[in-house]
This record gives sequence, C-alpha cells and structure tokens, in this order.
Amino acid sequence: MALAVLSVGVVLPTWGQEAGSGIESRVSDRFDVRTQPGLAYRQDPNAGKVRTQGLDVGVAVSGAYDDNIYLSSSAREKDFVVRISPSMAYTYGDPDGREGGYVRVAYRPVGVLYTDHSDSNRIDQDASWDIGWGGPKVAIAYGGRVRQLGDATADTGRQTDRVILDQAVRMAWTPREKLAIELAAGMSSNDYKDRLLVDSRSAYGEVALRYSYSPKTRVGLAYRTGTFEVDGAGDQRIQRGTVQFEWQPREKISFNIEAGAEHRRYDAGSSTSPVFEAKVAWRPRMGTEIFAGGYRRTEASAYYPGQNYDLTGASVGLDQRLGEKWSARLEGGIENADYKQVSGPGFANRRDNIVFIRPSLRYQMNENVQIEGYYRFERDDSNQRGFGYDNHSVGVQVGYKF
Repeated sequence: MALAVLSVGVVLPTWGQEAGSGIESRVSDRFDVRTQPGLAYRQDPNAGKVRTQGLDVGVAVSGAYDDNIYLSSSAREKDFVVRISPSMAYTYGDPDGREGGYVRVAYRPVGVLYTDHSDSNRIDQDASWDIGWGGPKVAIAYGGRVRQLGDATADTGRQTDRVILDQAVRMAWTPREKLAIELAAGMSSNDYKDRLLVDSRSAYGEVALRYSYSPKTRVGLAYRTGTFEVDGAGDQRIQRGTVQFEWQPREKISFNIEAGAEHRRYDAGSSTSPVFEAKVAWRPRMGTEIFAGGYRRTEASAYYPGQNYDLTGASVGLDQRLGEKWSARLEGGIENADYKQVSGPGFANRRDNIVFIRPSLRYQMNENVQIEGYYRFERDDSNQRGFGYDNHSVGVQVGYKF
C-alpha cells in the first residue's frame, strides 16, 4: 500500500465564501465540517483526485446590516458593514498524490469597512502554507496558518486585535503495507495588541500509529505531550492520548472521530478531561448534503489571567440544491465555555452558552459568479455581568472567480 497522504490542514480561501466568514465570533470558524482543519491527519474524500494546479484568484464582496458589531451585552452599536476579500492560492504538484513533492500556499486579506464607525475600519489577513514530499516508504510535511484579526470575541467582549499562529511538521514511515508510524512537532501562539490581554503559546510532540484495516476503514492511536505557557501564569504541562476512527462505508457517507483524554498539571493542581473532534458528512442523493460535527478542547482566556476555559460544541447543517442554479443552506450550532482558575489568586465562575443559526440562499449566475443572501443570529447567555450578547445580521455577498 502506498504511504498515506500527510497534511497539516492548510485552509485554502474560497472565492464564494462569505467575506469575513470564520472571523466574526468565537464559534464561526468551528462549524464547517466539510473542511479539513487542524494540525492532525484528516481523511480527505478527494484523496487520489488531481486538483487544479497553478494560480487561483478570486474576490468576494459583501454588505451586511449588523445590530451589535462589538458583541456588547449593554452598549449595542449597529452599522452597515462592507467586507472586501480578494483571495489567492497557488498549488504546485499534487498534495493528495501518493509520491512526489508539492507546495500549496494561500493568502486572503479582508477589508472591513463600517459606514458609521469608520474608526473601527481594519484589514484582517489570513495566510496558510503546506509543503511536503512523499516516497514509497517515507513522507514529510510542514504547514501552518497565520491570521491577523480584529473582530470582537466572546471571551473579551469587545473588538480584539490579535495574531494567531499555528504550525507543525509531520513525518510518516510505512514499515508494512497497512501500517504507518507518524512523528509530529508543532506550536501555536496567540498574541494580543492590547497589553491588558494575556498572550499564550504552546508546543507539543506527538507519536501516532495508523492502521488501514481496509480501503474504507482506518484506525489510529496517538500520544501527545507538550507545554502551554500563558503570560503572568505558571506553565501548564499537557499529556494527551486519543483514538481515531475513520470510516467511509459508502461513497456518499463518511465518519471521522478522534476522542481521548487530556491530563494537565498547573499551579492550582491538575485535571483530566475528555477531548474529542467528530465530523460526519452524508450525501443521501445528488444535490443534498447533510453534515454534523462536535468538539471539546481547552483554551486559555485572554481576558482573565490564570484562567482556562473548556469548550464543548456541536453543529449540524443541510445544503440543498434547488434546480440548476439555486441552492439553499441551513446550519446551526451550540457551544459551551466553562472557565476555571488554574494559576494565581482568584475564583472562576464564568459560564457562556452560545447558540447560532444561519440560513442562506445562493444563486450560481455562471461558473465564475455566485450571489448569496444570508441571515445570521447568534446569542451568548453568560452568567458573568458585562458579558453575553444578542447579534443579528443580514446581508448579501457576491463572489467572483477569475
């Protein structure tokens, strides 16, 4: 068996995607289960198919009315927001091929313009890369993503300028036809412009064993150890073990589940908690796609020094073609953030419960132009005074692929 394809999960820009999708709130970039995010191996239903090589260029322009642009619990500010998002992606070689080298890079800036709050105008940026080589027995890949964002977040309760970096290198060796051994090392960081907010960074090493039981079934075991550093707080030591199950019983349905436990040691003691990421996609018939996903992980609060929060979320969606050029999509999800004190004095009792729903209607004018109208509702019920919000937005976007 040829060596399984390695990927560190580069996210390529999509010309028909909402200009600003994934950078509007804490939950926005976690619910499209049709993508393959993250730094670990993910099953790719397009593996083995030769994708377009060379340069892809597109642009998306959207205008939306937003009734709470700062995600404020009390001082709501409404505005009409215009987003202009050109995107460029270059691919050399076949990233999904079994042998040979490849390079895949992408860049997408997003100009965000407020009609009545021009002092909040900004340019968000999103760049990603994936470089790799594969041979009959050995493969290696290096990739990452860096984002410069300025949107409001649920954790801070206001617009927050920050730079988020994720990168990893992964190597695989196939000693036998169905068996692969993987080694990986990665790091991530969150740097905030506001000095009152707390920067954080992490680094890890991982070893994994992957076994292809059949062309449709793949299982794996992974062990990860690393450190998590937060400014103004003691270091956290992390150990994590997970089991991964990938199953595609038929061409139209796929399951990808990774679950396990994570143990953390910190100044205030230690804890062991479950971690998981699950994705399911189903195409019951031509033109219909149903997708669902869920996750649980731990992140550091930028607003409260010495506090972590456990994130647990789930989503479901339906994409339905309506005739030759029209299609409709409905997606919704929930997320819970539970804060706890892990370093320094103080007591954490904040809990956020977020829910969102987003229906949309798309019209494919031709192979280059797509028009979409959408509505989005998001609510954060927080037990902490000064946090939590309701947010409604409705808009139209036009995407053009050159």
